[in-house]
Amino acid sequence: MIIKELQLLSEALWESVKSDLKFFAPIKVFVKKLSEVDYTDSESLQDIKMYSDKIEEFFKKYRPKPGVFYIPPPQTSKNDTTVKNIHTLTQQLLSLSEIELQKEFDSIKPLPQKKSSGSGQIFIGHGRSKLWARLQIFLKDDLNLKTLTFEDESRTSESIINVLGEFLNKSSLAILVMTAEDDTADGKLRARQNVIHEAGLFQGRLGFDKVIILKQDGIEEFSNIAGLQYIPFSGDNIEQCFYELQRKFKKLGLIK
Repeated sequence: MIIKELQLLSEALWESVKSDLKFFAPIKVFVKKLSEVDYTDSESLQDIKMYSDKIEEFFKKYRPKPGVFYIPPPQTSKNDTTVKNIHTLTQQLLSLSEIELQKEFDSIKPLPQKKSSGSGQIFIGHGRSKLWARLQIFLKDDLNLKTLTFEDESRTSESIINVLGEFLNKSSLAILVMTAEDDTADGKLRARQNVIHEAGLFQGRLGFDKVIILKQDGIEEFSNIAGLQYIPFSGDNIEQCFYELQRKFKKLGLIK
């Protein structure tokens, strides 16, 4: 899919550009906007073209010219292939017929969402910490409960929106393991942003009582956490949460 590859390259370029905003000051707005374009809407094509052209013009100035000895700055040399690919993919999109173009944009539109069926499966959301695996073993081996995680199978070709949509449809309860992983500007630690995002998604679908947060000590408090259902644990001792989890599962009728 041209449009999917373009989206991924644009997001990767923005992540790289953020590491040196001073150098990339002339194009940082264009790179950011390109990474945030609505890639499900064919009407975004002209915006994509404009941002791509601006970025290409900037990088072109730093490319070596035939017969001239020149070493480009590392900021552009390490991103030049990405920029060239973005520009090429944009040109390919522009050459498609209206029908072909619409198919490209439709290919990454989120699938229609269904109301959760409450099938008894438990979604486990987590950051980079491997503590979630100990939780999954406890749920599956000790309590005989079915779980859902991103690691269950390869999902490299699927849109994250559709994968999350599938989890939302299948889950009747969600557990989010919030571990202290990301540094904040004031030197504190916070949970990975994807986990906080998933907490909100599943609360909206399943209700507040069907979303449980396992919160590691030391995490920066975030908006509204005081109103959420969470179980604290210290260090890597996620097992401290297991007794309270069993009580909640019994209350919800998931175990006897």
